[in-house]
Amino acid sequence: MTHPLQGIIGTDDKNPHFSVFRNLKTKKIEVYHGIVLFETITDEKNNPHLKLLIARLNNTGVKTSVLTQQFGYCYRSIERWSQALKNGTFEELVESLKGQGAPKKLSKTVEGFVEYEFKRIYPKNRSSYSKEIRKEIEKVFGFTISSETLRPLFNRLKEKNNKQKEISFKKKVK
Repeated sequence: MTHPLQGIIGTDDKNPHFSVFRNLKTKKIEVYHGIVLFETITDEKNNPHLKLLIARLNNTGVKTSVLTQQFGYCYRSIERWSQALKNGTFEELVESLKGQGAPKKLSKTVEGFVEYEFKRIYPKNRSSYSKEIRKEIEKVFGFTISSETLRPLFNRLKEKNNKQKEISFKKKVK
């Protein structure tokens, strides 16, 4: 009879308490503190709980190379999750767990800023509002965003603006 637990990460000098196993029968990752089951997580590639476990293990000193080898995620992703868990805001953490690639520049904070600036700038400057808003983003946030990245947001804001004008017009007509 085969044992369903496969050892992934054992204890060592840096990690004297936690052991991580893959349960081949239940398709779960089991974390033990000594001999006590501490945590059980579904072993699925895009499970955010698994990514958080990996980030926590990395932050406690388990080598990124070991985590990469055992779980199959790239070094950069593990480092991004670890940094977001350690130093980031909730939005940064959620963004880091979403998928591949660096965190997107168009965060909820930047979107809110763009919406505010759009309401202020678009009615006065319909020809180069995008350029003006992108300059404001660079001033405030310290990075640039392309017009292509902002285009879908601008389209939604224009549509919202047009609907508000239509509602205002209907109220005036009545």
